Amino acid sequence: MIKKQTTLYILLLLPFFVIAQGIHFEKGSFQDALDKARKENKVLFVDGYADWCAPCKKMAKTVFMEDEVGTYFNEHFVSYKLNIEKGNGPKLKEKYGIQGLPSYVFIDSNDEVVYRSSSAMSTEAFLNEAKAAMASAKNPNSIVRLSELYNKNKEDETLLAKYLDKLLEVKSEKNYADILEQYLKVQKTIADSSQAMVNLLANHHKQIVFGGEADRIINENIKTKAWKKYVRKDIREIYQGIPKSMITTTTEYAIVLRDTSLLELTFKRAAEAGFRADDAQRKRIYTYYYLKTGQGEKYKALVHDDIANYVSSIDKESFRTFYLGWLQKRAEGDPEALRMVRPNAVKYSEELYGMLKDYVGFVNTEEEKKEALSWMEVAYYIYPNSAENTSNYANILYVLGDKDRGVEMKEEAYKLGKEENLKRLSAIKGELDLMKAGEDILL
Repeated sequence: MIKKQTTLYILLLLPFFVIAQGIHFEKGSFQDALDKARKENKVLFVDGYADWCAPCKKMAKTVFMEDEVGTYFNEHFVSYKLNIEKGNGPKLKEKYGIQGLPSYVFIDSNDEVVYRSSSAMSTEAFLNEAKAAMASAKNPNSIVRLSELYNKNKEDETLLAKYLDKLLEVKSEKNYADILEQYLKVQKTIADSSQAMVNLLANHHKQIVFGGEADRIINENIKTKAWKKYVRKDIREIYQGIPKSMITTTTEYAIVLRDTSLLELTFKRAAEAGFRADDAQRKRIYTYYYLKTGQGEKYKALVHDDIANYVSSIDKESFRTFYLGWLQKRAEGDPEALRMVRPNAVKYSEELYGMLKDYVGFVNTEEEKKEALSWMEVAYYIYPNSAENTSNYANILYVLGDKDRGVEMKEEAYKLGKEENLKRLSAIKGELDLMKAGEDILL
């Protein structure tokens, strides 16, 4: 009788022990988790991960399981695990700007990111990040509110200062050079020659663009006695790196404004600073600009011949024969074959797929689709019997309209992936599920 009572007591306690063990992650859809967070007036915590990510697994099996962590998170957050490679993961990854893994994103009831963090860390550090996220979420000057106010009133110095502070606080990854520039135009509080200005520009150094107010302030003050006194130690290193970072930032800013004159200014100033700005570099930047601004015809005009020439340079039969022979020799234990990690067939196939990933998004005519597919068929022909390359071929087929053949090849890729014990097999399975459902996929 005593044994039965003890068993019953343990069974009654079991749910409490289970609940106490770490973070409780919602099992439904992402939207279900977001709706629950709104209903409970909580912040949604999203753990961005992938099946192959070792640091993600480490956090899941250690820090996430800590009672202290679970107690805090289950009280303050609704939590959701997002596999960035399966289902809607790729779309949500893009929407919320998830970069690097593991990635932790905190989202408020307005569906706005209020805080983000990343990497594996200790329990104490992780809890500190969570508390910082809560503080950010409770701040009435949230990103979404400040963004709305900014769009209505861009002349309010106090508002702009709060907005910049908030962007810095949440470690915003977006290009907000326009906000920094607007603040510098309207603000009357900080003198250009002051230490406060030195620190302000150092804090937002990744947002400084050629031809802007920040650029003017630096040029007019960098050699003055005052700034020489303030620009020192770690601040000096930041300022030394600004000219290089301005090339990237101004290019991104030109994309935001859709203004090629900023690109031309970037070439001019980069050359003056001693950075290369030859024809090849100009072409690369304009190619990137047209890609990001969605100017497909101009983009294709720049890259079409490059892709065609690249394909023409491939000796298909030679590459395929060597690759298949290499596989056979490796299977037989040939030492030289075992030392070779990446034959040309692999290199050329991967590079060609990289070119096509962007190009196929702009093809319109049947002739263009046929040509793009013929290019990918070369990549597939020279590098056969590979899960990754078969998966790439399936993607191009699907995107270009041959959906049935795309699904067929993706199933073949999944089969090969299981035979290869492929590390990223879950990504192929996720794409296969989307393709079978007739959903869009991201290349």
